[in-house]
Amino acid sequence: MTQALRKSAIAGLTALLLFSSLAIAPAAVAYDPAYAVPTGLKSTGQTDTTVSLSWDKSVNLPRYRVQVYTKPDMSDAVYYRFTDSAVVIPNLVKSTEYKFRVRGISADGLVSLTAYSAAVTATTAAAPVSTAPTYAVPTGLKSTAQTDTTVSLSWDKSANVPRYRVQVYTKADMSDAVYYRFTESSVVIPNLVKGTQYKFRVRGISADGLVSLTAYSAAITASTAAAPAYTVPTGLKSTAQTDTTVSLSWDKSANLPRYRVQVYTKADMSDAVYYRFTETAVVIPNLVKGTQYKFRVRGISADGLVSLTAYSAAVTATTAAAPAAAYTVPTGLQATATGPDSIAVSWNPVANAPGYRVQVYSRSDMSDSIYKRFTEVSGTMSGLSPNTAYFARVRVIGPAGENLTAYSPAVTFTTPSVSPTTPTAPTTPTGFTGTSTHRTVDLSWNPVPNAPGYRLAVATKADMSDASWHRYYGINTAEIRGLNALTAYYFQVRVIDEAGTSLSAYTPVLSLATKAEPPAQPALSNPLTVASYNVMCANCVAESDSNTNALPWSERRSAVVENIKSRMPDIIGVQEASQGWLNEPGQTGGLSQFEDLQQRLNNAGANYAISNNKRNNCIDSTTPTNCVYADQGASQGTRIFYNAATVELVKTGSKALPLASVPENPRFFAWAIAKQKSTGKLFFFGDTHLSTSKADGFYELRKQQAETIVSVIKQENSAGLPVLMTGDLNSSKWQKPSNAPYDVFTNFGLVDPLGNDYWEDFPSMAATAEKRINAHLDSWNGFATLAPGVGDKSANGSYIDYILTSKMRVSQWETVANIDSAGNFAGIIPSDHNMLVATVGLP
Repeated sequence: MTQALRKSAIAGLTALLLFSSLAIAPAAVAYDPAYAVPTGLKSTGQTDTTVSLSWDKSVNLPRYRVQVYTKPDMSDAVYYRFTDSAVVIPNLVKSTEYKFRVRGISADGLVSLTAYSAAVTATTAAAPVSTAPTYAVPTGLKSTAQTDTTVSLSWDKSANVPRYRVQVYTKADMSDAVYYRFTESSVVIPNLVKGTQYKFRVRGISADGLVSLTAYSAAITASTAAAPAYTVPTGLKSTAQTDTTVSLSWDKSANLPRYRVQVYTKADMSDAVYYRFTETAVVIPNLVKGTQYKFRVRGISADGLVSLTAYSAAVTATTAAAPAAAYTVPTGLQATATGPDSIAVSWNPVANAPGYRVQVYSRSDMSDSIYKRFTEVSGTMSGLSPNTAYFARVRVIGPAGENLTAYSPAVTFTTPSVSPTTPTAPTTPTGFTGTSTHRTVDLSWNPVPNAPGYRLAVATKADMSDASWHRYYGINTAEIRGLNALTAYYFQVRVIDEAGTSLSAYTPVLSLATKAEPPAQPALSNPLTVASYNVMCANCVAESDSNTNALPWSERRSAVVENIKSRMPDIIGVQEASQGWLNEPGQTGGLSQFEDLQQRLNNAGANYAISNNKRNNCIDSTTPTNCVYADQGASQGTRIFYNAATVELVKTGSKALPLASVPENPRFFAWAIAKQKSTGKLFFFGDTHLSTSKADGFYELRKQQAETIVSVIKQENSAGLPVLMTGDLNSSKWQKPSNAPYDVFTNFGLVDPLGNDYWEDFPSMAATAEKRINAHLDSWNGFATLAPGVGDKSANGSYIDYILTSKMRVSQWETVANIDSAGNFAGIIPSDHNMLVATVGLP
């Protein structure tokens, strides 16, 4: 190679190396020049646990992030977000030098708009500089009583201490310690083991339980009593039967504080239900007439959590057939015209009658009958025609309107002619018209001037003899729901006053036929199954302590697991799966309720993951004790479970919701962006549990909470992905003045697959669920033996739990409930809420 060529090659190689070096150098972050780095950062005050900072407000910056650290490599850095430029940094360590920097960030906190400012240094004070109250370690701790499962404690109340934490343990290293929080200084420690020596200590804590205010007291020792001898109850027998009850009695067993009665009809006891009693002569309710039942009884602890004996031998008893009619036909009916269109009626009372129905008619075929229910034995009826001879008769009916007797003999009366001074009645409505679908009819008519209201008659017979009636005030339209496909219906409308008195004649009969059911949609090729499930928190108590169906978490969690496992949803919004430690042997300090549920599901063969498994928003997220706040995305008992075999998590987060000024549990919106593995389609999923109280102000609060959720969806779902929203909104279609959260979500564009809108029993045409299973049941069951709901299975029950969707196919809806032919829950009721499951097709 010549010298010239060698020089040329070296020059080329040098250029190549220089180009490579430039190419791999990290690019500097470029920030929008419209945003300036905050300036003037300084410390304006220090206490032993806080540092106050301020800086110059930067034009256009909506929010700031402050970085706090002590190590040169910033490996211990924590971050705080603020909208103000004068702030207080909390939860610091006394006598410690900290460094602080500030930068501009976007309103949602996700985008850094500027670089960090230069750091400033400040040191926390050595001791509190405020005049905060001092707290003394509680003294005088002693045991005042013991049973085989409890120890009573008391101690001297400490000045300024708002709350106490009692530590209970048996091991020297305290590895089995459990903790209880109290506001009183005389307490009972429950759920202890008989004949066991325990140690107890007490300390002062803050009102929210997050901060320890004092050291622990010296420990004291107390032993639970040895368990008294318990014998299996004897002498169980049935002492009486009705068509819905069986009375039982048995011999009282020494030392037994309570009893559990098991009731079943099947040999394998798979339909067993349970009742708890303190007495030995009891009545078992809600049974089916003419049915043979078996009964067993055992002794249990006072709290109902521990079985103290085996079950007794079973006894058999059969409920009676339906009782014979116990009511006589009413007598003494009198009907007197009180005006051209009204009468007064009265009759002799029938013993124990729940109610009465009066029928008034003028035609021999009774096709113009008017009916009215009464609970008293007198009243008035209106809507009659002037100068007309009428017949009236009365019968006894039950609470649901069922006939309990035949009608009485009819009496006659004649309405007078209209007096010349009677005001001219409003005109009959005109322009009465309508359209139909396969299950609804939409009607409208021209408004009548000054009409107080309208009565709409709906019938399946052209002579209107089977008509039912609906009242409308302030509107001249109506939607009639719950109709049968391919059926002719007949309608008339008239003007009425506020009391329902007729002010005009009916319009001519309008006949409309409903359309055929739409053809069945093809099966979804890649269905996604979505669920919402309030599992009831492990430390919650039932509405009524006497409700024997309300079992503790340890006795009903297997039923919750079976419920979920039987449907295997792809993604579940779970509520009340508490982050608190379970208080049971082998679990204390180990598993939270949501972790316990996940573990048991997966031990049963499922493959569920949780979108965020942090328990608390603390630097140490495993416990709220001595919490130093850090946003971990934790959302208390509101958790998103997803089947990792079918769904992939892409992004997740949570948002604390507005709270009332009175103390209540924090409320969260947990959200996730996830991918359906079979299609690769992304979707946005949300889960929430809104405030429960029905007190003044909480209606508006739930509306604000829903509005906050909508703002988060808009912010986090900027790509416009399909939305699936689940949760317990604690608001139903019967809520007054409105179902506010539901309205917020549907106004945002979400759809209720059940079309279960305000004050309506039957689905609206907005309903998208193609197949409905148990939708007539309520979502909240309250551990009732008879599953709450409505009798018509084509109607909607009352829901406070929801699955809402953006526009998409919903091929099936199920309100999951294991009920028998009589509508009673069979076996253990898993929760006081029913699980909701919807099968959807992502667009």
